Amino acid sequence: MNELINIQMNENQEPIVSGRELHEFLGVKTAYKDWFPRMCEYGFNEGTDFCSFLSESTGGRPAQDHHLKIDMAKEISMLERNDRGKQA
Repeated sequence: MNELINIQMNENQEPIVSGRELHEFLGVKTAYKDWFPRMCEYGFNEGTDFCSFLSESTGGRPAQDHHLKIDMAKEISMLERNDRGKQA
């Protein structure tokens, strides 16, 4: 099966995905910095459902990103209500 989004394993051997990669895959038009906090309003908690980190700088300031557990990524995908969300 082909991966739609890169899945990694965290230190607890749980599958996780990048919040920014999911955002891009879903084709969300809202900026990530505005979109992610809105998604967290659905009851997701840092440390339980996701963890924050700064991505590597490509010359400017590092961008805020998040590692999402698969359950959170699935729920966010369904909330987007588009074809990409159904694929994810």
